[in-house]
Amino acid sequence: MVVDTISDFLVSNIYRKKFLSIDYGTKYIGTAISDQTYIISIPYKTLDEKSLKDGINEIIEKENIYGIIIGMPYHLDGSESEMSDQVRKFSLALSKIIKNPILLLDERLSSKGHKSKKKDYSTSVHEKSACLILDDFLSLYKNSLSGI
Repeated sequence: MVVDTISDFLVSNIYRKKFLSIDYGTKYIGTAISDQTYIISIPYKTLDEKSLKDGINEIIEKENIYGIIIGMPYHLDGSESEMSDQVRKFSLALSKIIKNPILLLDERLSSKGHKSKKKDYSTSVHEKSACLILDDFLSLYKNSLSGI
């Protein structure tokens, strides 16, 4: 199930499961997971579309994942980008093979934040971008819990 709002996304996460974020790309897909306290995002893996689809249920079970946050690419002015349609298709295909909720979250500057920095080869730019998407979500999540 692909949802549009954080409240719809969080409706049944009563067991404090972790979140998985995805930075979708045409060649590589970066992933990151949250800790159970929802304070930090942790780079997970860089995969391709086939390996993610083949192994997503294993990741969900192994890492105790509640829901998936996928970065939705928009232009700086808020209009949809060329990648937006591909991300929607990917998220719909993913929703057919998992039972977990999927939230599409604005990722306008997620990749740019890491591409301009000094190279760190231990974590890919895709995983770092997934961490930024997840960090944005975790901030929104904390604010939704406090009623802001």
